Amino acid sequence: MVEEKIYHIPLRTEKKARVKRAPYAVSIVRNYLIKHTGASNIKIGSKLNETIWSRGTKKPPKSVRVRAVVDGSIVKAELIGFDYTDFTAKKREKKMGMREKLMQRLGPKAIKKEEEEKKIEGKPVEKAEEKKVDAEQRAAEEVTKKSETKA
Repeated sequence: MVEEKIYHIPLRTEKKARVKRAPYAVSIVRNYLIKHTGASNIKIGSKLNETIWSRGTKKPPKSVRVRAVVDGSIVKAELIGFDYTDFTAKKREKKMGMREKLMQRLGPKAIKKEEEEKKIEGKPVEKAEEKKVDAEQRAAEEVTKKSETKA
């Protein structure tokens, strides 16, 4: 059974250290809802959280009006006038190293330039497939040498 209740929660934070006032206010909201609803799982909505943290960690609001939707052992609390929405954390993109940034910026120009420099130096440009074949041949030769020395 889903119940909807409205609470006016006073955030008594004047006797807390300045830097701990907003986190303490969040814990006050949680504890208040646990006490008055009897639920064990409290979910605070994004607008309520933004309101508590709106003036920074040192000066949270004096009081907050909250609409709590009680569904069994779960309470979803949100600021009055807003609906609670579930949210998931966004996946972080991998940070690129300096080489990847440069390659992205320069693109194929840099690769062509490297190939030209190798040709100028007289070193032939090998493809990845040729390198793999050479590595396999070397490994096969080493195995045959080891088997000959043991026999």
